[in-house]
Amino acid sequence: MDYFEVIQRRKSSRQYTGEAVSKEALEMILDTAMTSPVAHARYEDMHLTVITDKALLQAISENARKQTGREGDPLYGAPLMVLVSVRPLSDTPQNNEYSSAAIIAHNMTLTATALGLGSCDIWGTIVLASQNPELVARFGLPERFVPTCAVIIGATDEPMPLREIDKKKIATNYID
Repeated sequence: MDYFEVIQRRKSSRQYTGEAVSKEALEMILDTAMTSPVAHARYEDMHLTVITDKALLQAISENARKQTGREGDPLYGAPLMVLVSVRPLSDTPQNNEYSSAAIIAHNMTLTATALGLGSCDIWGTIVLASQNPELVARFGLPERFVPTCAVIIGATDEPMPLREIDKKKIATNYID
């Protein structure tokens, strides 16, 4: 797939077959994360945690269900999650730190799409997980790192058709 086709096919997948992501695919996805721009080049303040442990994925889902009262799996049965954490300069992550995490996550979703895998950004479930000290301890994060977001990845049967570009979807003005 060329770059623009990947962009037009990328979508949030919410159905996974459960098939494990190959080591080669995971390596390519993580390589793409490493190429992401990070605010002020603070790469030492970014951390990735690859989670395939079914019990931990289930605990993350159960934590979200318990806190929201919603049914269903907020991780949609994906076999793999890459958690993106930051070591904030202040007490809580700031805009540039969240933005860096988001760019890393987005690069991983684009690579997953290029490899024919489904993916979905996970934010709210990670916010809820970060409020549970026992769950955060299970992430094995270095000191002072805070979970910010994640990407779930896996094989999917969902189609990823080329999407028509709606050029009026986001209001745009021009200043000449």
